[in-house]
Amino acid sequence: MREGSETNMANHSFDKDWITLATRPAAGSRGDVVASVHDVCKAYPGVQALDCVSLEIKRGEIHALLGQNGAGKSTLIKMLSGAERPDAGELRVEGRGISFRSPQEAQRAGIFTIYQELSLVPELTVAENIFVADLPRGRLGTVDWRLVRSEAAKAMAWLGFPVDVDAQVKRLSVAQKQGVELAKALHRNAKVVLLDEPSAALPQPEVERLFQVLRSLRDSGFAIVYISHRLEEVESLCDVATVLRDGRKVGSFRVCETSQTELIRAMIGRELAASLVGDTSIGEKKPRLGSGVRGEVALSVRELGDGVAVRGVSFDLHRGEILGVTGLMGNGQSELAACIFGARRGTFGEVRVNGRRARIRKPANAIRSGIGFLPEERKTQGLVLSMSIESNITMASQGRFSRLSVINTGKERRLVDSMIEALHIRTTSSRQAVGSLSGGNQQKVVLAKWLASECGILIFSEPTRGVDVSAKEEMYKLIRDFAANGGAVLIFSSELPEAMFCDRVLVMSRGAFVGELAYDEIDARADAILNLCCS
Repeated sequence: MREGSETNMANHSFDKDWITLATRPAAGSRGDVVASVHDVCKAYPGVQALDCVSLEIKRGEIHALLGQNGAGKSTLIKMLSGAERPDAGELRVEGRGISFRSPQEAQRAGIFTIYQELSLVPELTVAENIFVADLPRGRLGTVDWRLVRSEAAKAMAWLGFPVDVDAQVKRLSVAQKQGVELAKALHRNAKVVLLDEPSAALPQPEVERLFQVLRSLRDSGFAIVYISHRLEEVESLCDVATVLRDGRKVGSFRVCETSQTELIRAMIGRELAASLVGDTSIGEKKPRLGSGVRGEVALSVRELGDGVAVRGVSFDLHRGEILGVTGLMGNGQSELAACIFGARRGTFGEVRVNGRRARIRKPANAIRSGIGFLPEERKTQGLVLSMSIESNITMASQGRFSRLSVINTGKERRLVDSMIEALHIRTTSSRQAVGSLSGGNQQKVVLAKWLASECGILIFSEPTRGVDVSAKEEMYKLIRDFAANGGAVLIFSSELPEAMFCDRVLVMSRGAFVGELAYDEIDARADAILNLCCS
């Protein structure tokens, strides 16, 4: 690859000839169809995941894929990425009919997928991950490591991530790892890049940085498919949005000509009148999740910390209250939640539940004290994926169904069925493995587990991350009902609109609280919260 002039992007220089020769898609005009699916169908036992869906992905366009959990988005992405084969219908790449038998075949055709769970090798370096499939070799068959490092550095710099390419990937931030995934795709001549919730684990400054990269890729002629539940991201970033509902295509919309309300209506098939999510999307008023009425102190925390990420935090949570904790990601919020629930080692300080001191050294202590916890990482910390929905829901409340160590299976089944109905968990049976559910339905199972345990205090960490619009509304209603019936709720959220719903908000920075705001002190743009975050 020859040297050329340098251009600046996001304050980082890059080799113009590198992007022109090594990564630009095949010749074509913006708006040309790069990949498409025609009348694709896919069924699983008891579920029609896709029903005659057609979609066109065009060069120089960012195409959002929207829909509730279980609408068919993930299945469609699996079709395009070669992870699944359709039962009927056709896939085409640049006009040619094609049938992928593996993700490797899809990649050879120029289609790359970047999932939330990144597919990098943690122990390898940045450069090794980018070139892992085709290390360049010299005349004697030895790897040309100088070329590997040089080209990897150019790729990362062009993308706006000037990292040390000799660093192990496991030492990078989430945003930098996404940069490595993108560089790997570009190096291998990607035509289409599919991104599944790429901003879910990123702090806001990194989200905007990612958007700059994606816009630059679009302007260079790449076709991008973007899955997100955050409609404000779609509005800011995407050109077109295709909505799926119950495995069928509702329609494709030009984003600049379509309101959030119209997209929500298309996703759920009805209006969101008088709803929290609806009020937020319309922007007419700042909604409220709690009632503003609070009773006695349910949870009292004094000088709680771990000596590392949390520094001597104190606060009170009242019955009937919904208390929010927010701040920029990485400032100790998730660690504080784990400290309260006894899931973090080295915790010191005092916790009182209903006025009585509670020795919480492990989660079992917290559960016995009447505290439930919905963790941010539901798959690894909140569920046993190989177990059934029924077993996951009742694992924290076996005492309710047993007498003299004999389980009343009828009583257990009735409660599980009532939870599935109340939370609208989409499943064919309560015996279905939790690992086979969509992310939103998995989150509902975690919530059902704690509601079944009849705990008095619920701690949520990023409760609606990866959850669709309709499921969010259902989740908020359950939280509101729990608080209205005397429960106490603590919500840790990096999403400001979610924090703004709460009766009070505590803002966290560098492991400590830097301010407290009552609901009436929070403006509709959340500037008061942002000012504290940056203080």
